[in-house]
Amino acid sequence: MNIAFAIVSLFPGGGLQRDCVDIARRVRDLGHEVTIFTSRTSGEGFAEDLPVHVLGIGPRTNHGRQRAFSKEFARTASQRFDLLVGFDKLSGLDVLYCSDRSVRARVTNKPILQLMPRYWEFIELERECFGPNQSSRILLLSQAQMIEYWTSWITEPNRMVLLPPTLMSARRKPESRTNSTRDEYRSGLGLASDVWTWIAVAVQPKTKGIDRSIRALRRFADAHLLIVGLDETDPRGAAIRRLSRLIGVAHRVKWLGHREDISELMAAADLLVHPARYDTTGTVILEAIANGLPVITTSACGYAQHVSSADAGIVVPDPFRQRIFIAALEAAHDPNRREQWSKAGIEYGKQSSLCEGRPRAAELIVASALQSRKASRSTASRGT
Repeated sequence: MNIAFAIVSLFPGGGLQRDCVDIARRVRDLGHEVTIFTSRTSGEGFAEDLPVHVLGIGPRTNHGRQRAFSKEFARTASQRFDLLVGFDKLSGLDVLYCSDRSVRARVTNKPILQLMPRYWEFIELERECFGPNQSSRILLLSQAQMIEYWTSWITEPNRMVLLPPTLMSARRKPESRTNSTRDEYRSGLGLASDVWTWIAVAVQPKTKGIDRSIRALRRFADAHLLIVGLDETDPRGAAIRRLSRLIGVAHRVKWLGHREDISELMAAADLLVHPARYDTTGTVILEAIANGLPVITTSACGYAQHVSSADAGIVVPDPFRQRIFIAALEAAHDPNRREQWSKAGIEYGKQSSLCEGRPRAAELIVASALQSRKASRSTASRGT
């Protein structure tokens, strides 16, 4: 079968983008043709083994781009493919792989936001996927996300599927944490063996709470922070750079940009700091646990429950308080406690179920395509 994937922006640093490309490859490996449609792409070599078609889109605003892309994708792909799969909320989708929270839920109690045209557009696109009597099958990544969408739209339960966790087995390398390998990685980053090293992985610094970690550096003079996903020239990190200079910790922050060697970087670090304001899943949390890297995160992350289940760190509750985050970091300053968390995380990370999300998504997409083809043939048969 011939299946179209659609994602507004395709670049190597985003978790949704990695999911899109990995699932496309899995569907292809199941014997089907997959073409990815996008409005913009970057990162040489990313998805180079897959057909990627860039649709020319005019609007520059996020909501304008998404609406224009939705219309152009429907016009271009609707009659050429057996199934339309979206990784953003778009019109006319057969399947939506949904990684974000409900826009309608976010603005329900915020009248000012409801007056802004950008939110009208996003809510309308959301309605076309989740509203009652729509036909899209929706793949969701966390229980909290599923409840939020159902509460917002009363979506038919038979259209919603909760996927297992989406850890990539290739990023599970706890053996990299052996002393000799770890020292080698730290040396390559210019880190002395005794420097207490935090790591943050994000391309959305405010959403993922990097400012909270920057402020916490003031309380720990021996701590250094590695930021993966953004480099020192990225405009998305401008506010973080200003903050780090303002409070005098910029010399203890290292910007690493986009990296694929996440397991090795985690082996070099002592702690994952992920005090996110919201994260539908937080796959980086699972990666850290499975690689034996202790985690300090927030309950606003869908996968935070695995930190508690594994006894691999501390989950800071909502509503977030910086002082509680600081207290968690103080607990993580104890190397013996970190060692306990590390061992517990490695053991927990051996579960094969943590890697089932993407394969399951690929299977469900193929099943939907088969069902769609069967329905089309049945309709055609009745017509004759």
